Amino acid sequence: MWFLRNLVWLVIMILVVGFAILNVNETVSAVQLPGHIYKDLPANAVLFAAFVIGMFTAFALTLFHHLRVRAVVGRIRRDNEALKRELSQLRNLPLEDLHPPVSPEPATSLAG
Repeated sequence: MWFLRNLVWLVIMILVVGFAILNVNETVSAVQLPGHIYKDLPANAVLFAAFVIGMFTAFALTLFHHLRVRAVVGRIRRDNEALKRELSQLRNLPLEDLHPPVSPEPATSLAG
């Protein structure tokens, strides 16, 4: 399994480096950001900046999701422990209050 994972990473790195080499002389005519316009930037720099911004965004979203899931798991564990304590208390209730049901006397016939 580790071999396949490393092989996939190797293929991805070869593709990224090959894409960067093929676009080394390409430029982006204009990048408009709020308050400033950047002109004639290298395409590799723009793509790398977009990649980094996307990775930070994905990291932040994944972090928030992970924290939310941990909070839910903690709540479920607390509920589970409370239910286990309740079940243990119910199992340890004394049985002296329980009496077998009294069955009524069978009816005797008067014609006899």
